[in-house]
Amino acid sequence: MNIAVRTFSGACLARPDTTKAKVNEDIYLPEFVTEVSCAPVVFARITRPGRSISARFASRYFDALSYGVLLYPENLISIPETGFATASCLDHTTCIPAEFFDPTLPGSKENEFILAAGGRELFRTVGIPEGFVEENLSEITKYIYIRTGDLAAIELAPRIPLLGKNSSVIITGQFSGKKTIETKVEI
Repeated sequence: MNIAVRTFSGACLARPDTTKAKVNEDIYLPEFVTEVSCAPVVFARITRPGRSISARFASRYFDALSYGVLLYPENLISIPETGFATASCLDHTTCIPAEFFDPTLPGSKENEFILAAGGRELFRTVGIPEGFVEENLSEITKYIYIRTGDLAAIELAPRIPLLGKNSSVIITGQFSGKKTIETKVEI
């Protein structure tokens, strides 16, 4: 299972399955990481393989969604040529909740997603605009072949600074009033 990512700026890349953090496990990043940012994402669970999928047919390629977060070691991103690719491959930097929801769930206050770190709200959204996942999945598959069991991760906001060297924070995600993410991140 790979994770095909569409960044908020529109870049497409793949994260290996080693980046997946177990549900609500504590994450201890290596000592060479000095600064971490995060990006809230919506995950689409892929149910059939494909490449160059039209947005018109993209809804046939996923069956469920979930909100999560991607972590990025900012000091690795600044390395010329290989930085963003290296930063995207760091183990245990993709936080995926265990529970997924129906993609046709209406956007309403009851279906609100809130991402917070250390009690400070970082991001909030009520639903996903119609066609948003389909358009982004279409863009991803121009570059990345998706397979059954993969996840498509679509960033919902630019990267948000999270923490610096020798610090820790607890990231929490709440969807529909239920806590879906609770992960301690430490560097």
